[in-house]
Amino acid sequence: MTLTQRIKNAGLWQTLQIVVQAMVQFSYIAIMARLLTKADFGLMALASGFIGLGTIFSEGGMGSSLIQRQNITQKHMNAALQGSLIIGFVIFIILFFSAHYIAIFFEQPSLESIIKIVGLNVILGSVNSISIGLLQKQFKFKLTSNITILATIIGYALGVVLAFLNFGVWSLVAATMTISFLSTVIMFYFAPIKLSMKLHFKEWKELFSFGFGIILLKINNYFSEQGLNLVLGKIFQPAQLGVFERTYSVKTIPSSYIGNVLDTIMFPAMSEIQDEHERLFHTYQYSLGIVNSILMPIAVFLIFFSKEIVLILFGNKWLEAILPLQIMFVVLPFSSSGRMADSVIRAKGLIYKNVIRKFLYVIILLITVPLGAYYNGLIGAAIGVTFSYLFNYLITLVLVKKIFNKKAKEIFFLPILSGLRLSVLVLFFALIFSFFLRQFAFNAIIFFVVNTLIIGLAVGFIGWKKPTILGVYLHDLLVMLFPKLKKRNF
Repeated sequence: MTLTQRIKNAGLWQTLQIVVQAMVQFSYIAIMARLLTKADFGLMALASGFIGLGTIFSEGGMGSSLIQRQNITQKHMNAALQGSLIIGFVIFIILFFSAHYIAIFFEQPSLESIIKIVGLNVILGSVNSISIGLLQKQFKFKLTSNITILATIIGYALGVVLAFLNFGVWSLVAATMTISFLSTVIMFYFAPIKLSMKLHFKEWKELFSFGFGIILLKINNYFSEQGLNLVLGKIFQPAQLGVFERTYSVKTIPSSYIGNVLDTIMFPAMSEIQDEHERLFHTYQYSLGIVNSILMPIAVFLIFFSKEIVLILFGNKWLEAILPLQIMFVVLPFSSSGRMADSVIRAKGLIYKNVIRKFLYVIILLITVPLGAYYNGLIGAAIGVTFSYLFNYLITLVLVKKIFNKKAKEIFFLPILSGLRLSVLVLFFALIFSFFLRQFAFNAIIFFVVNTLIIGLAVGFIGWKKPTILGVYLHDLLVMLFPKLKKRNF
C-alpha cells in the first residue's frame, strides 16, 4: 500500500472517530452541565492540571520517539515501556503524598482525595502512550479509533449515571478513570510488544534524545491548556474557574479534533519522507490548507451562533460564557495551524528549534491571561487567550519559513485564501437565514439545528455547482476520498 493510500485509509477512520467522539462529547457536556455545579468542573480542572503535568514526564515522549525513529526493535519497545512505567510510578507517589498540601494551597479540602484517585492516570498514560505510538506507526488507525470510541462511550455513560445519582464531581472522576483504564488495557493487548524482563538502558537513551524535546514541547502545551487552570485557580473561585474551563474546552473541541486527525495521520507520514525536503513541504502546505479551509468557516459559524451553543450545551445558567466563547472562537483556525507546524518539525527531528517558539508563546499566555482575568474576569482571560494564540501563529510562520526557505505567499497566503472565500459565504448565509428564522420565535435548539442544516445544504449545493468556492485544498481532498468527483470541472 502506498503512502497516499495509507493516509487516505487512516483519514477515513480518524474522521469516523472524531465524528463519533464529538457527538458523544457534546452530548456529555450538555447533560453534565445540567446535573453538576460549576464548582464541580472547577475542582476537576484543578486536579487534571496536576495530573496532566505528571503524565508529560511519565510518557517521556516515548510514543512519539517510536513513531519518529525509522528502525525500531523489540528492545526499543521494551525500553520505552520500562522507562515510562518507572517514571510513572515515581510521579504517582509524589502526587499522592503532595495532594494534602495542594488542597491546602487552593483552600479546597476535597481536592486531596480527587488527586489521589485521578493520579493513577499518570501510570495508565505511561503505558497507553507506548501502545498508541506503536499502533499508529503501523497505521492501524481503524483499531485505535474503535478502541477510543468504545472507551469514551462507556466512560461517559458511567459518568452520566453517577451524576444522576448525585455523586457530583466524582462522576467526572469515574468517567475519566474508566476511559483511561479501558483504553490502556485494550491498546496494550493489541500493541506489538513482546515483554522482556531485561532492562534496555542503551535503547532508552537513544529514544530519550528525541523524547526529551517532546517533553519540553508538551510542557509548553500543558501550560497553554491544563496548566492555565492552575494559575487561574488562585484568581477565580471554583465556580468561575468551572465556567472558564468549560468555555475553553468547547473552544478547543473543533480545532483539537480536526488537528488531532491531521497530526495523528501526518506525523507518521511526514516521518517517512523527512529527508525529501520538497515533498515534505508540499505535504505540510496541503495539510495547512485543509485546516484553514475547514476551520475558518466553522469559526465564523460558531462565533455567530455562540449564544445558541451556550444555551444548548450548558443551559441558561451559563450565559456569562457567551462573550468569552465568541472571543476565543476567533483563533480557532490558528490553533490547528500550529499543530501542523509541530508535526512537520517533529518529523524532521528538529524538535529543539520548536521549543523556543513554544516557550515564548507560553510566556505571553501566562502573562496576558492571568492579567486579563485579574482585571476583567472571564472576558479579560478570553482576550488574553486570543492574543496569545495569534502571537503563537505568527512566530510559527516565521519558524516554518526558515526551515523550508519559502516565501510568505506559499507559507501563509495560499493556505488561508481558500478558507477566507468559504468563510465569507458562510457569514452571508448565516445573516440571511438567521434573520428570516428569528421571525418564527424558535427555541435555541430548533433555531440552531435548522440554521445549521440550511447553511450546510446551501454551501454544499454551491460547492457542487461551483467547486472553486471550496478552494483547491478541500477540492483535492474530496477528489482523493471520492475519485468520481474528478469528472467534474474544477
